[in-house]
Amino acid sequence: MATRPAATNARSLQRALPTECPMTAAFLAIGGKWNLICLYWLDTGPRRFNELRRLMPDISHKVLSATLRGLEREGLVRRTVYPEVPPRVEYSLSAYGETVRPVMETVRAWGREHLERKKWKER
Repeated sequence: MATRPAATNARSLQRALPTECPMTAAFLAIGGKWNLICLYWLDTGPRRFNELRRLMPDISHKVLSATLRGLEREGLVRRTVYPEVPPRVEYSLSAYGETVRPVMETVRAWGREHLERKKWKER
């Protein structure tokens, strides 16, 4: 089983943090359209690529792949390749990725309230 370490050299950090603004840094890491949704599904346990595709039917193969790579690059997701034929790859939250859990819970709670508000306004 091989787990790729997150890139931590100075050049990648310089590219990953083009600003000193905490909000901008947070949105660069988790603000993509699918990032929090991917993290949400990985919070329930390790998932394989096609499992994630089934859980998020509106995401394309290309976008899911790019999203997972970005989350891995940020150190939020761990990609584990098992030495089997055919190779088995699983994605899971890293320890650092687990620190995003309160944000996910807050956004989910706000989303519920927002949906209720929209339903109430439509009446």
